[in-house]
Amino acid sequence: MRLPIVVSPGIIEDAASWSAVLDPLGYPINLVENRGATVEEIALNVLAQAPRRFIMFGHSLGGYVALQVALAAPERVAGLVLVSTSARPESMAARAARSALIEAAGADFDSVVQRLARAALARANRPSLSPAVAAMMHDQGRDRFAREQGAAASRPEFASRLGKLSCPALVVTGSEDAVIDPAASDELAQAIAGASLLRLEGCGHMPQFEQPAALCQSLGEWLQACVTKASHSR
Repeated sequence: MRLPIVVSPGIIEDAASWSAVLDPLGYPINLVENRGATVEEIALNVLAQAPRRFIMFGHSLGGYVALQVALAAPERVAGLVLVSTSARPESMAARAARSALIEAAGADFDSVVQRLARAALARANRPSLSPAVAAMMHDQGRDRFAREQGAAASRPEFASRLGKLSCPALVVTGSEDAVIDPAASDELAQAIAGASLLRLEGCGHMPQFEQPAALCQSLGEWLQACVTKASHSR
């Protein structure tokens, strides 16, 4: 029996956006909403809802949650997929930028969403995909936006603890990600023993919109080669 994949989404991101990537894989999928004011609280909620053993999948903010889950309960996490995320600590400049975004969203959420949707996509993909990304973000609401931005800003330190991770790991980045520096994903993959790195050329921060088929295929191959083997060996 295939282990379930537990998904922690990014900031103001819905479950439906991942369907084209995850549904064809044939694994049970459990998307857990980001409930909590901090990454630690969100991770505790994930663990409370997750099965006894599972594959942890996180995108962006969800990647921070996935790392926290894997570090807090290594005996339960059979594999770790980290998409468009980082182990770097939040800088003071980034914290200030998030605060400014939250304030701007309080005054004009629509404008902030339009700007973020474009920034999240590779330049070539913006004309065709930014309306769908903006609509998804807008539907999640400004309250969730503020809460999740706050959680990302106050995330715990991960870099010094990555050596404790022992499960198979796949790190995914887009070559044109303007939200999370692809170099941060390179660092993340290098710091996790045995981790694989997938770089999607011409992709920005939203591979589920920009390159769903390529990500689905690569993820399926990785699951077959790594996670299934690991689960059978236990």
